[in-house]
Amino acid sequence: MIAGLLELGNDEAYYQSYALYLQWNYFDHPPMVAWLIRFSTANLSLHHEIFVRSGAVICAAFGTWLIFVIGKKIRNEHTGWILAILYSTSFYTSIIAGIFVLPDSPQVVFWLASIYYMLCILDKRESGGQRNRYFIFLGFSIGLCILSKVHGGFLWLGFGAYVVLYRRQLLKNPYLWLSVSVTLLIVSPIYIWNVSNHFITYTYHQERLNFFGHSPDLWNLFQQVFGSVFYSNPVNFILYAGAAIALAGKNREQFPEVFPLFLWLSLPLIGILVWTSLFSETLPHWSGPAYLSWMILAACWLDGMGMQKAMSWLKISCWVFVLVVMISILAIWYLPLNVGSRQPDHLGKGDIMLDLSGWKKFSSEFDSLYRSDFSSGKMKKNALILSNYWFPAGHLDHYYAVPFHRTLLAYGPLNNIHHFAWLNDKRQRPEKDQDAYFIYPTNYYGPPEETLKQKFDLVEDSVVIPQYRSGIIVRDFIIYRMHGYHGDSLDFLIPGIK
Repeated sequence: MIAGLLELGNDEAYYQSYALYLQWNYFDHPPMVAWLIRFSTANLSLHHEIFVRSGAVICAAFGTWLIFVIGKKIRNEHTGWILAILYSTSFYTSIIAGIFVLPDSPQVVFWLASIYYMLCILDKRESGGQRNRYFIFLGFSIGLCILSKVHGGFLWLGFGAYVVLYRRQLLKNPYLWLSVSVTLLIVSPIYIWNVSNHFITYTYHQERLNFFGHSPDLWNLFQQVFGSVFYSNPVNFILYAGAAIALAGKNREQFPEVFPLFLWLSLPLIGILVWTSLFSETLPHWSGPAYLSWMILAACWLDGMGMQKAMSWLKISCWVFVLVVMISILAIWYLPLNVGSRQPDHLGKGDIMLDLSGWKKFSSEFDSLYRSDFSSGKMKKNALILSNYWFPAGHLDHYYAVPFHRTLLAYGPLNNIHHFAWLNDKRQRPEKDQDAYFIYPTNYYGPPEETLKQKFDLVEDSVVIPQYRSGIIVRDFIIYRMHGYHGDSLDFLIPGIK
């Protein structure tokens, strides 16, 4: 229901653009999310949000089942049910990766599948032949996890560290090395694509997360830590902390023998992101998969408390989850306040609720303006739509350009327009004397730069289409009419990018 009720967020609309032309890798991420959207939209024939997001919902269903199976394997069926409830009340697994279609959506499924295969490999009751098969499955699973998001590489780091420290005899098993080879084979298209594109993905992320020469920023650290607590569901995070205290206090009888594996699958990723957040801006959901290990350990600890205490904690977690979700949805639709900036030039800036609303209505109103301008002779036929940043370009493309059969191009540096540099190359080139509309919402960025204006004979004063929420204007969409493109269309291409 939620997947069909809310408009796409910034990232989702952008990832929808991935699916328009499939590649082996993209500027920001590997290709799995694009394949998922192609699948859930029946090869792009279904445009509604519920179809764009249904792949994420399906992934959440598989994830719920997988974590139940993991709990059942390491302890008992009751632990599995506790895990299923913790998974369903985590905002990261149930909402961020379970409703919103992100690279995390398939990543979480393959992360959990990889944990399950690791447990099967480490299970001393398994025969040699079964263990070897699980090694092959593990190689495939981690490879697909990395094809979802490069964080999947931490799975081999964690499992490798555990094997070296606790099960060194497995290093003699050739199937372990065959498994690593399978992973490398699966992820090789990412490397090949980056070779042909000057390793642009890694250059971008290196610049984004560079902490050399930066002073510590405690606000970024707070956002990373507090965000991780909230995304986990604060009640669930208390349980994670309880499990950590129990482990530190040597009270370990309720935990599986392989509990160090879960520490190795979580602490390196969490530690690196916490450290990085001191010097660069990070996002809390980047560490989301690492907390799956603590979810598993917390379920074991909670199950050891007995049924009554476990149910009390789970009920509180469910209520917190339901209340936060209901309040959030109602606020997105009806909150009669402008919680963002009230300055006219930046109206709505900081209001993240605007990412999920207003785009459909704007598209309808703008199309009326587009048709009126053409019929009155104010603009020439087939005017372009221009944007200078990957968001709002994703929203403009998904909600207006694609369904209304217009051409959207992004103009600006590669680090601003991201994958739209590749989309520009796939789309109709701007022709000499062609007109264009430049559009931006006041909560993001601003008017066209002079370098873009100078490519046209005339740029008219802006037109404003306001967005209302419960009768209050919460942001404006600003539209510039640009007449007579000079024809230097190669400026829309990024040199050196294939």
